[in-house]
Order: sequence, then C-alpha cells, then structure tokens
Amino acid sequence: MKIQNFGKPLSRLIIMVAICMLSLHAMAYDFSYTHQGKTLYYNITSDNTVEVTYYSSDNYFQNNNYVSGDVVIPSSVTNNGTTYSVTSIGDRAFYECSSLTSVTIPNSVTSIGNYAFRSCSSLTSVTIGNSVISIGEGAFFECSGLTSITIPNSVTSIGNYAFYECSSLTSVTIGNSVASIGNDAFSYCSGLISVTIPNSVTSIGDYAFAYCSGLTSVTIPNSVTSIGDYVFAYCSGLTSVTIPNSVTSIGVWAFYECSSLTFVTLPNNATIHSGAFIGAGEKPTIDSVIYYNDTLIVGNYTFIGTGFLTFYLNGNSYFPNNNAVVFDCYESKSGNLIIPSTISYNGTTYSVTSIGDRAFYECNELTSVTIPNSVTSIGDRAFYECSELTSVTIPNSVTSIGEEAFYECSGLTSVTIGNSVTSIGEGAFAYCSGLISVTIPNSVTSIGEAAFIRCSSLTSVTLPNNATIHSGAFIGAGETTIDSVIYCSDTLIVGNYTFIGTGFLTFYLNGNSYFPNNNAVVFDCYESKSGNLIIPSTISYNGTTYSVTSIGDRAFYECSGLTSVTIPNSVTSIGEGAFYECSELTSVTIPNSVTSIGDYAFYECSGLTSVTIPNSVTLIGEGAFLSCIGLTSIVSKATVPPALGNEVFPNPKSYNVIVPCGSLEHYMASSWNNYFPNRIEEDCSSALQEVESTR
Repeated sequence: MKIQNFGKPLSRLIIMVAICMLSLHAMAYDFSYTHQGKTLYYNITSDNTVEVTYYSSDNYFQNNNYVSGDVVIPSSVTNNGTTYSVTSIGDRAFYECSSLTSVTIPNSVTSIGNYAFRSCSSLTSVTIGNSVISIGEGAFFECSGLTSITIPNSVTSIGNYAFYECSSLTSVTIGNSVASIGNDAFSYCSGLISVTIPNSVTSIGDYAFAYCSGLTSVTIPNSVTSIGDYVFAYCSGLTSVTIPNSVTSIGVWAFYECSSLTFVTLPNNATIHSGAFIGAGEKPTIDSVIYYNDTLIVGNYTFIGTGFLTFYLNGNSYFPNNNAVVFDCYESKSGNLIIPSTISYNGTTYSVTSIGDRAFYECNELTSVTIPNSVTSIGDRAFYECSELTSVTIPNSVTSIGEEAFYECSGLTSVTIGNSVTSIGEGAFAYCSGLISVTIPNSVTSIGEAAFIRCSSLTSVTLPNNATIHSGAFIGAGETTIDSVIYCSDTLIVGNYTFIGTGFLTFYLNGNSYFPNNNAVVFDCYESKSGNLIIPSTISYNGTTYSVTSIGDRAFYECSGLTSVTIPNSVTSIGEGAFYECSELTSVTIPNSVTSIGDYAFYECSGLTSVTIPNSVTLIGEGAFLSCIGLTSIVSKATVPPALGNEVFPNPKSYNVIVPCGSLEHYMASSWNNYFPNRIEEDCSSALQEVESTR
C-alpha cells in the first residue's frame, strides 16, 4: 500500500522532469530567419558565424523542421542587429524534410553536416556552393528523387554513406580536389550509369559503389593506390574497367558478381585479395589463379586467396595441357579434375605444391580429382562438401591431409592414401557416408578427432602399425574391423596404439570384443544401443590388465537409450558432460572412490529421480545436475560439503537435501544453502539406532 500511495506523485514528478529535459534537448536553435518566404533555424557558432539547424527534435534522428518546396539558403542572416555569415549546414538540419524539392547552398558554406538531408525523398536538385570543403556522413542518404549531382572543386572528401541509396541518381560529377570517397558513398545508387573519378582521389572506400547495377563503365585515375573491399560488388552492368598502374591493392571481393565484366586492364604490380573477381564474366581478360596457396606470386602479381580456380590472361588459359581441366565453382563447372604439376607464365614455370584451404569448397559437381606428385599438402576444407566426388587419388608426395579436407563427400566410396602421409586432420573424412573401405599407410602417426566420424558404410579399415588415434576418430562407422576403445581415460595405450579420448565405448580388433566378461555391457550411442550399463573396473588385452580410473569427458554424451549405470570403485572422477542429455537414465550408482563430478556431467538427465553423493566427493562442477527436472531426492553422504560450481542443481521446488548427522551447520554455512534454503535436513536415524541399541 505504501508503494501505491507514493507511486502517483512520484510518477508525475518523473514525467515533469522528463518533459523539462526533453524540452531542453528539443530546442536545437538560437534564432530563426526568413528568406524568400522560407523560415530556417540557426545556431550561433562564433561571434559572426552560424549554422543551419532544425527547429526541434524528440530524439537524435528526428527533427521538426518541415520546410518544403524550393529553398535558397542565404549567405548571411541578421538577428538582434548582428549580421552572421552562414558557414555550415548542421547535422540533420533537413532530416526527413520529405516535401523539400530543391536546395541552393551559398558560397559562404564550407561544410555539409552528417545526415543533413537524409531521407529528403522529394529532393530532385541540389546546388552546392564552391566553398564547400566536406560532405558529411550520410549527407544525402536515401534522397531517392535526386537525379544528378555536381560536387564542386572545393570539396576534398565525400563521407561514408554520403549518397547511399540515391536510387534515381544517374550522373555524378566529382570535383578535382576530392582525395577520398568514403565507405558506401554511392552504394545502392542503382540508376547510376557512369562515373568519372578525378586524379585527385587516392582511396576508394569499402562498398563505395556496391550494388550500382546500372553502372556500365568506370574510369579510375592514376592517383588511386588502393581499391577497398566490395567497392564495385554486384555492379552487374559493368562491362569494362581499367585499373591504373598506381593501384597496388585490390580488396576482398572488389568486383564480386560483376557478371557482365568482360574486359579488365590490371596494373603492373598489385596485391589482389580474396575473391576480387569471383563471379565476373565467363572469360574476362583478367588474371586469376588456381587456389593452391593462401599466397601465390605470379609474375608481378601477388594473389592472396583469390578464390579463382582458373588462370587466365587476356582470355587465354595458361595451364600446360588440355588435360588440366580446372574448376571455378562459382561458374557451375563440373566433371573430372586433373590438377597440373606446373603453371607456366611469361617464361617462368611455377610448381604446384599444395591444395590450399577451401580450394574446392562446395564444388558439388566435381566427380573425380587427380592430384600431381608435386603436391605435398592438402589444405583445410579443400574438398569440403564435394558431394558428387566419387574417387580421389592422393599421391605419395602428400604428407598431410588438412582438417575437414573431404568433409561430407558423401559420394566418395574409396580413397587411396599415399605412403608419405603422416597426419590425417580432424574431421578429414567426416560424414563420408558412402565410404566403404580405407587403407591408412604405416607412415601415418596421427589420426585426428572425428576423422572418420559417421562414415556409416565403412566396413573395411586397414590401420597403420603405430598411430595416435584421437577422440571419436571412427565413431558411427560401420561395425567393422576397426580399433575402438572404451573412453576410460584421456589417454590409453593398447598394443602399438595410443588412444586419446576416442569416444569409443566398445573395444574391437578385427571384429572381436576384448572386454573381460559378459557383464561389461558397453554402449556405442551412435549405434542406438540401450539398457543397463555396468562399467568394468579393468580391461584385459594381450595379457595386460588396464584399470578403469575415470569416466572421460562426454563419454556417454547423448546416450538417450541408457537407463541405468553402475560405476566401479576404481573410478575416481566423472568427466565433463559424461552423461550429458542421457534423458532415459533413471538410476546411477556413484562409488565412494569418486572425488569429483565434472561440469554438466548429468546435464538434462530428466529421467533421474534421485542422486546419492558419496562421502569421497569434494567437488561438483558447474551445471552438473542442471535441468534434471525429475529429481525428487538428493542425499549427500559427504560430512564436509563438496564445493559447488555455478547452477549445479535445477530450481528446487518440492525436494529436500538429506545430509549426514552433525553436518547440518556446515551445509547451512556453505553454498549449498544458496540452492536449498530451508530445505537441508539431517539424517540422524542411524545415530538414534545406535543409541537405542546401547540401552
């Protein structure tokens, strides 16, 4: 009731203060002045200068200066007997004056502010005085009725977004003092047909003419040293461009999807960045290069991940023979690929030594590839999702296969790996669901995490004599003659193999199980097995007995069919996410040997109704039992409260925590009380029984 009594006067006070503050902000001008029947508003900027401003504003991007029609801004104005020179158009001065049709800016003005004429949609004509030096950011943003603009010689810079989405703009004359054209300056000027950039310009910003789909030609002067990222991207009408020798850098995707571009004159020396001409005309007279390396120097050009898969100069292919069928996935080419061992250009022969990262990324019509003996490495994601690729021969020269190199090449049925390969990267052949067999040579010493994960048709694998096999290397492969191991610890050495958190929950060699007894019911969740799990305390293999000392991270991750689990006394720790989302798990026995329960160990085990924490546990990690919404009972046998991470338990609504007799005070003084205030109870029944028995 007290809150209600004070609420109304307080709310009135807040509103009054807000109105006062708003009105202070809203009054954006010092005085008004009427010229040729139009009243404008001015701020005094010095003893004898003013800027044009707006009448009032409710927020930063609005004003109430709804001037309309044709406006001539005076070069001077008078107020209280003082004459001021009008030297600038202030920020947002005519913002959203949608009825403004033309404006004349006098020679006294030196700057046009940020968003000064933004969204003046009826503005068709602007005369800019010859003293203006700078045109601010977004000055004519979305002036969709503006058809032409002449930028005087006095202007030195055109700000970011200055003419953004002036969709009716067909011609632009840029004065010969402009040094820089800002980012997105003419972006989405879809009606712009031609533009001449003067010799004074040294830099063209990112996206400066992006989506100028009507632009058919552009002349870039020899003063320009760099062309930014996406500058002419999506200029689908652009047919030719001459880039002068002064340019040393062409940005990422600078001419991306300029689909009509058939003639390009490149400078003598330039660094050409990723995808600079991707999606240009079918065979433009531009240099492009097969994507073998992150950086390749050809003649005077440095190509940095250009994304081009063909090498052209003046329309001619520079591969050594007709068998060098080379792919540009952006042009929807398809078929068989024979990669050449050399590229010849200007009398110099370049050796092809690697397949670069993402070289044939998503070339989904590529059916076969032959890699020459000159290649020593296959980069990350080099053939990622080449779903129609049915065969690949990896020569003996290759020493490494990168991460996800052949990821989801679902049409691949067999692969021959050369005997010089020493490492197969993480996920290298992941989800190659059509892969039936693979021979991994003895040269391989490391098979990366998930290297052959979900290769569901894989029925024959020949492993090398010695190898380190990382987490989940063959999870979800066919039930085959592959080695896999229960995820007992981070590292387990079996024979000549070092298994590093492989994620396998069964141990096979040549189709035979190597668990010591039938009670060791072990799960491979990817094979949809389910039921009760009794984890063995030891594993025997080749006369050696291995102790199971821990449940590794994510060991039974998402084993949704698992209903109960018994953990042996040999185990001392339960890893992070060990039983994550085992939604059907209703019972778990944690032995008195376990000292720590990892983060999210039983996260979202929604079928779990009760948990008993043994006395040995000293730490329960973050989210260990979070979202276990079926919990109705927690019993802790630990006399010293285990340390708790953040959000260990779900929000307790109808269950208590039972703790050992004599430890209630300790639990109430610990972080346990934060989770279960007034819900912690002592179990002194055994103590009472002992007292009764002595009577």
